Amino acid sequence: MEVETIQLTTHNGVGWLKLNRPEKLNALNETLLREMKTAIDTFEQDDAVRVIVLVGEGRAFSSGQDLTIESDADYGEYLEDVYHPLVRALFSSRKPLIAGIHGVVAGAGLSLALAADVRIVAKSTKFSSAFIKIGLVADAGGPYHLRRLMRDDLALDWLWSGSTIDSEAARSFGLVTELVEDAMYTERLTSYAETLAAKSPVAVQGMKALMRAASFEDGLNEEIEWQRKCGDTDVHRQAMQAFLMK
Repeated sequence: MEVETIQLTTHNGVGWLKLNRPEKLNALNETLLREMKTAIDTFEQDDAVRVIVLVGEGRAFSSGQDLTIESDADYGEYLEDVYHPLVRALFSSRKPLIAGIHGVVAGAGLSLALAADVRIVAKSTKFSSAFIKIGLVADAGGPYHLRRLMRDDLALDWLWSGSTIDSEAARSFGLVTELVEDAMYTERLTSYAETLAAKSPVAVQGMKALMRAASFEDGLNEEIEWQRKCGDTDVHRQAMQAFLMK
């Protein structure tokens, strides 16, 4: 696919989706958001891609929405037409979704990062909720994911404050999976993604699905289906054979 605002590469089972507006700190405009949605769909359909990684080019993951959007725009319509298709694609992705975060992650950029299953974060990263500073509510799925990851009162207090926090505070909130020294960030992100991509894709996707089961009983039913699928893979049969031959 031809792209203008993102870069796409695939290596060792990992599909890399890089936000590529470094001169704007990867601020999100309509073109970028639509290209991201198409890229996620493409990676989902590509069996060679077992893990999807979101990263930002330059000095930031994303500074949030590009505020050059027309001031008289219908924000609700913009969310429904531009953001929500991407947000839904991220949420419904069957494959592991990793956000590699460095520099600044703010506003709607933070919302997209929170949609990932795992967040590998460089220590110098700054997290900003930002929305309240321009009189808006948090959006792009951010409130849903904050409720999933944080205590409600802490999330609401942070959203109300509009404050910027460092990576250690973000980790204490539950927003960071792994915190990495800046000098090791790219190497660790690559290693994490490629190691995961080398594992059984059926088991990896099954574990993600089980963690999202809507209820206890749904989870038990899904265990049956996923364990049946896993048991029918060559990966499992070969691993069992190797174990029994020890």
